[in-house]
Amino acid sequence: MTTSPAATAPRSLRERLAGDTMLRNSIAIMATTVVTSVLGYAFWLVVARTSSPEVSGAGAAATSALQAAALFAAVGAAAAMVEWLPRSASTAQWRTRLTVGVAVAVVGGVVGGLFVVVLLGHLLGTLPALTTPVGAVLFCLGTVFFAVGTVYDYAAVAERHGVMMLGRNALFTGLRLPLVVVPWLLPGTGDQILTAWAAGAGLSLLLALVGFRRSTHGRHLRPSTAGFGDALRQMRTSLLGQHLITVAAMMGAYLLPILVVARVSAEANAYFYATWMLGSVFFMVSPAVSTSLFAEAAGSPRAAAAAATRSLKIIGALLVVPVVVYLLGGGLLLSLFGQDYPGQGRLLLVLLTLSAIPDALTNIAVAVLRATERMRAALWLNSAMLLAALIGSWLLLPSLGIVAVGWSWLGAQTIGALWTVVCWRRITAA
Repeated sequence: MTTSPAATAPRSLRERLAGDTMLRNSIAIMATTVVTSVLGYAFWLVVARTSSPEVSGAGAAATSALQAAALFAAVGAAAAMVEWLPRSASTAQWRTRLTVGVAVAVVGGVVGGLFVVVLLGHLLGTLPALTTPVGAVLFCLGTVFFAVGTVYDYAAVAERHGVMMLGRNALFTGLRLPLVVVPWLLPGTGDQILTAWAAGAGLSLLLALVGFRRSTHGRHLRPSTAGFGDALRQMRTSLLGQHLITVAAMMGAYLLPILVVARVSAEANAYFYATWMLGSVFFMVSPAVSTSLFAEAAGSPRAAAAAATRSLKIIGALLVVPVVVYLLGGGLLLSLFGQDYPGQGRLLLVLLTLSAIPDALTNIAVAVLRATERMRAALWLNSAMLLAALIGSWLLLPSLGIVAVGWSWLGAQTIGALWTVVCWRRITAA
């Protein structure tokens, strides 16, 4: 009997997934982004429907600060795991390198958490929830848990088991939904949003501790200090350029909500944060494709120009439908958060939607520059756009409200894209 192509296609895909670790990791990383985004929307929908805009906005600003502190604490160590762990000559060396990564994340998380508590809680008064002992402890614990979880995620990716990353993040974001009601049932446990984040992040680490050994053929996460000093000296300089480039690319999403609270109000930030979350779908597509381009161009620099052009076509195909949906039905999507959200965030959502086009160009440019070891140019591009968006938002927020962030973000991305177009041949030259 002859088997039809339709019948063999599913088995062919399964076989490809079984034999292609890069494809499995890529799918797991993309799925992690989708799952965490969907569950994140659900979490903030629950908060928006059960809390006042002031509580929702203040909580969004606090968790944005938490993620920013954890990013600074862990992004270098996490990226180093991808470089170091596969090169380990023994299980003992593997454990030592992972221990260094976790230790750096813990120390960085504690220092970063305390810095934010002192600066934004006590000195500037931007986040009043952090001035209480409970709020400060929850914030610091959440920062440490988030940072350590990031290192474990990248260790799983390094071991070609991105499914662990998917599972841990799904558990973390899923647990926040029931945990957000605990402070209402148990008075005195502190801010409900910070409680949900800190507890969810901590409990999700248990999955990594229990499941890591099974998913990585016997390697476990028990610390090892043998050769710790040598490994730490390696980490001090390794991937510094990549670390700074990544920080510059990601910090805007975490700092902008804090600017909105500082320059306008916590209530305004509730409307801004909901709109930004909806618009963030555009900031997932081009970075994901750009990451694939980075890997391909790094392996074959002479093919960078063709790969970059192909990546732009892929991004365009993936963005066309959500762009049309958002431009036509953005107000309806915002209404899911509450009746006041469309009026407050509709124009901002349009501006974020339009910024997806220049954002794609700049992400492609940064990926090619990183792959061809032109770190300084990539860092300059990301840093310039970040500073332009932050400074523009700071200056315009008091007069324009949250739409100022949209104009500033679109302007910064457009300037970066214009530079990319002018320098395209030089950027894609091997």
